[in-house]
Amino acid sequence: MSTEKEENDGNTGFIITAIIVSLLIIGLWFATYYILKDYDDKGTIGDMFGSINALFSGLALAGIILTILLQRKELKYQRDELKETRKEFETQNETLKLQRFENTFFNILNLHHQIISEIDYTYYKNKERGGGFKPLNVNEEKEIVTITGRDVFRFKYNSMHSTIKSSPDLYASIYINTYNQSQTDFGHYFRNLYRMIKLVDETDFFYNSFSTPKEEIFKIKYRYTSIIRSQLSDYELLMMFYNCLSEKGNEKFKPLIERYSLLKNLSRELLPVESHINLYNEGAYSPKHKYGTV
Repeated sequence: MSTEKEENDGNTGFIITAIIVSLLIIGLWFATYYILKDYDDKGTIGDMFGSINALFSGLALAGIILTILLQRKELKYQRDELKETRKEFETQNETLKLQRFENTFFNILNLHHQIISEIDYTYYKNKERGGGFKPLNVNEEKEIVTITGRDVFRFKYNSMHSTIKSSPDLYASIYINTYNQSQTDFGHYFRNLYRMIKLVDETDFFYNSFSTPKEEIFKIKYRYTSIIRSQLSDYELLMMFYNCLSEKGNEKFKPLIERYSLLKNLSRELLPVESHINLYNEGAYSPKHKYGTV
């Protein structure tokens, strides 16, 4: 506000000064004309006013210089205005970019929960009988059992736990066999989970990412992947652990797990083989990164 007032005051002073100087020049010209019109030797007397001409020439030059300085000041104000406009544009652009990202992110997160709720697995088990004598070689009656949601992850993990424990080097093939038994549900689940993490990893959160410190960019991405990690149950993490050691996720998914410490909350005591922990690098379990501790 004060800058605008000072600018207006300066422009008014310049206009007043220009008017006074112009009137002075015109007045002196008329005065000189009336003084000299009755003299015969006007040339000699006119030479006496050479200094006045030089003065007016100097004033004209000073006026030009003053005009240049004022124009330079005006250009500076315009440059400052453009900088402020650009900053405002960048801020608005970053806000819109973040809003678009969050809309997509939370929609995929909601889809993730929907996928989990729609996962089901049906198996048969022997019906429980009461006490008493049971003859040999009698066919047991079966009952259908259907489990849904996160219970499927627990059931499937427990079903392969003892097999991996007895054959620790065959963990990948054992997992693939378990995966194929529920391929449709697990395939949909892990593809959506991978896409959600990949979305965070590939998003540029700043208008000018080149001038933003990489540490700051990583911290923002880590914050969103932490939201994803907090949505995963113990058995989801355990299934993801072996999924990304198999051909289903070893190439693309596993590096993201290690980058964003998605196994930070893994229940290690539930692993069938403790040494399998070493199949991932330290970044998968610890929020330490080359850009610093988060």
